[in-house]
Amino acid sequence: MYVKARCPVCGTDVYHDIFVHVQKYRRFGSQSHKYRVTKIKIQDSQSEDELKYNILQNLSNLVYNGIEIEILDGILKENYGVTGDCCRDLIERIKIELNMYCPDMKKLYFV
Repeated sequence: MYVKARCPVCGTDVYHDIFVHVQKYRRFGSQSHKYRVTKIKIQDSQSEDELKYNILQNLSNLVYNGIEIEILDGILKENYGVTGDCCRDLIERIKIELNMYCPDMKKLYFV
């Protein structure tokens, strides 16, 4: 799962690929469960440009003229593990990089 953070040294946006391991415990004598985070690990860190470039290389055959923003949002979340807050920022960067526009705020079109 990618989360966005700001580098304390240079001030640029950095995306961290975070692995979160959660254990599920059943409480004694009840049907409810308790969850406990057992491990959090940063697996990789990338700048916004590096992440955008890697995603664009893989999305080249999935992005088409008239693609809905919600579909692209779902692809980024499911295939790349980008969190919801970061998806909108990345979609804006993808629009700029691929020279796309969004007249109705629902679909992306190539210029």
